[in-house]
Amino acid sequence: MLISYFRFILLEVRLFKLKLYRMALSAVENLQHQARNASQEDIDKLCKNITDTFHVAEKTSECLGYLRSLFFILQASDEEPCIPQELLVAMVTAVGSTWDRQNTRQCALCQQIISELLPREDSNVLFDEAKPVNKNLLPFCLIQGKRLGCLERSFNTAVKWVISQGFDFESQKKAFSFLVGVVTLHKEIVAEDCVRDTSNRISKWLMNASLQQAPNPYTLNPFRKDKSNAMTEIDGTPSRNFFTVLNIGKYYTDDQFLNIYSFSLVYQWLYYTQQALSEDSDHSKSSQVAMVTQVFEALVTKTIDYCFRVFDQCERKPKVQSDAEVQTACLSEAVKILDLVCSIDEAQVPRVYQEVKRLYTRISQNAALSTVNLQILQFFLNHSAVVVHDPGEAYEMFFKQVLSQRFQDPGLAFDVIRFTLDNLETLSYKTNILSKYFPNFLKLLAWHPRTFLTEFVDILPAFMSPTTSMEIFHTLLDLPCMTAALEILEKVPKTESQTSVTSSLGDVEVSVSTGASQNPLYRPLFNFITRAEGGCGDTISRLSTLYQVLQDMKINPRVRVCGQTVPCLLRVWFSVVLEEAGDDFASQLLLVFLERSGLLYDIPDIGYQLDVRRLLSENLVCLIKKYPVVVVSQYSEITDFLAISRNITELENIFSNLVWAVGEFCSVQCHAGCSANLTGQYYVTLEALIYEVSANLTSAAPQERSSPKVMSVLMSAVAKGHNYGGTNHRSWLATRCQDLIPRAILCLTKVAKQHVNNSDDQEGAAILVSRAQELINLLKLPNFASLVLNPTQDIDTGRWHRDNMSLPIVLRRTHRLLCPSEK
Repeated sequence: MLISYFRFILLEVRLFKLKLYRMALSAVENLQHQARNASQEDIDKLCKNITDTFHVAEKTSECLGYLRSLFFILQASDEEPCIPQELLVAMVTAVGSTWDRQNTRQCALCQQIISELLPREDSNVLFDEAKPVNKNLLPFCLIQGKRLGCLERSFNTAVKWVISQGFDFESQKKAFSFLVGVVTLHKEIVAEDCVRDTSNRISKWLMNASLQQAPNPYTLNPFRKDKSNAMTEIDGTPSRNFFTVLNIGKYYTDDQFLNIYSFSLVYQWLYYTQQALSEDSDHSKSSQVAMVTQVFEALVTKTIDYCFRVFDQCERKPKVQSDAEVQTACLSEAVKILDLVCSIDEAQVPRVYQEVKRLYTRISQNAALSTVNLQILQFFLNHSAVVVHDPGEAYEMFFKQVLSQRFQDPGLAFDVIRFTLDNLETLSYKTNILSKYFPNFLKLLAWHPRTFLTEFVDILPAFMSPTTSMEIFHTLLDLPCMTAALEILEKVPKTESQTSVTSSLGDVEVSVSTGASQNPLYRPLFNFITRAEGGCGDTISRLSTLYQVLQDMKINPRVRVCGQTVPCLLRVWFSVVLEEAGDDFASQLLLVFLERSGLLYDIPDIGYQLDVRRLLSENLVCLIKKYPVVVVSQYSEITDFLAISRNITELENIFSNLVWAVGEFCSVQCHAGCSANLTGQYYVTLEALIYEVSANLTSAAPQERSSPKVMSVLMSAVAKGHNYGGTNHRSWLATRCQDLIPRAILCLTKVAKQHVNNSDDQEGAAILVSRAQELINLLKLPNFASLVLNPTQDIDTGRWHRDNMSLPIVLRRTHRLLCPSEK
């Protein structure tokens, strides 16, 4: 009985254990089922929790739980989950770094998760030949692989995947993507044999794709055959040549997908691998060229045939209109690839050039293919010298006609700007495109002022030449007018006849800019401001009329933004001119400064005139300081400008700076042609201005008065003159011409008396009286005035602060001797 009882108890225990085991299995199965069915949303939430707790010491246990859950999901899931790259980098960094003992379990879990995501033979291999790499880890592999010391082995393994026949489309596609990514970031690990083998495989993918469609994967009858399963051309006719990206079918086979995929990446593969092989220091330059040509021999030949086939297919009219965009994209890519191929193997240029030229002849008049035309121009620019062909007509067609019609297209504008920046040196030194068609280029900025300002800061100096710089200056000042005119011309219906617009106007004054653009009286103004080609003259004589016609456009948003870009471009223009210009150009530029300072388009809300005039006044001083000859050569124009009373109040800064420059640089030391007679003539002009401005300050209405600053500058300048003594000092006008000193003292004395009782502006009057008295006291001692007020150019070197015999130190010692109590 006792034995039977124990047997019963043992049986119950075993049954209980079996029950617990079954319960555990059921629980595990439920967990596996949940993990297997975990959605991407659940995985994203779990990854976010791991990221939030990963480096938080207080939440280490929570992080371990989340990591275990992620590891369990990865083991149970049959599909590849998408793991954020940020978390992948954090985990691998954790595994590769030195961790303390508290993080050992967390580090081990990270290592297991990475191993599950990226199966490999050991911890340093990114690829396992038996299983493709997880596509979510490809970017991470490219970044971390070199640091882990396994990128070269992974590169070789990926090459084996590409060249082997045993892998499916997805594996080879990912491997090829990996190879392109590696050669893009790490050209130093590229081997000649790997490039040759991969290139040969790509050439086969390009040429050996099937011309039969894949069977319908959704058919219910597997034995049913379609009436026609052959691939067709883009116009719907059956294909009788090898398969390309432009062949049409309902369903595609893997080799067809590889063909399309290869065409999309062959440019990147050729570009970066060719750079990698060309940088090999073990070969001379000539041997490098021969080696590169040999490595790509098969791929170059097949790629050229493929691109020519694309050219032929693009001559067909697409059956579906949306396929026209595909044709354009493929055509542009084909020309781009051929350009690169000819750079790799120059022997192919004559053959390719002939086909590209034939393509250009066919599509040059098609405005919809402007992007392709630009790519063809790039090909001509790179290879025309090899075949001794002048593509001048092609340049003129695009940059004069096409750009005039398509400047509004933002895509084409971006391509043109990128083309210009990429070829800036070549276009500047080997062609006249930039200097000849700069108005058309500036239309891109005028129409897209918010987008391309930075790029035009770099491009603008390339527009400038001795013959175009002045015209460019006028064009920049009137750039808002170009924007306004383009806006107006875009609003005018293209089909509307000119006579129908102008006949309704008759002799009535034109008040609407849109109507004025079609009026024969104003049409030449619009034609000039929107011209396509430079060299038509500096500017027009009817600028004031143009500004009046465009008066209603100054509130246009695009015009206002364009006006804000002009000062930035003018600074670039001035920097180039002040460095490169000569005396003749400086003399001509001074006249333009004085003319255009009072003739500017008014955009009041942004202070356009104020900003431009401030720039003109600042650079006027810089110009005369570097080229003082203009004070002599342009005497008549300067005095004419100073004699106009309106300039004193309306152009105060420019007027003041010009007066200061005359007084400062009207010296024989600055220019040998500055005679005593010229000094006297300038003195007479400035003296008359002093009396006029002084009377204006005391009698004119407050809003019409000039500022005391103008008067102060005039008083300082009137004391300057020619130095008969031949000293090395740049003396003031009167101290340079002794005969003028009594006259100058008398003039300054009258000014002081006139303002001593001025109650309208007591503060300004006090300043002027004090300044006049200072100048009078100095002029009573001519030699001392020359020494004090006109130091030599050595003052800029700092010698005056170090030399014991310099004037400041001598005056300081004298002051201490005379006033010992103030030591």
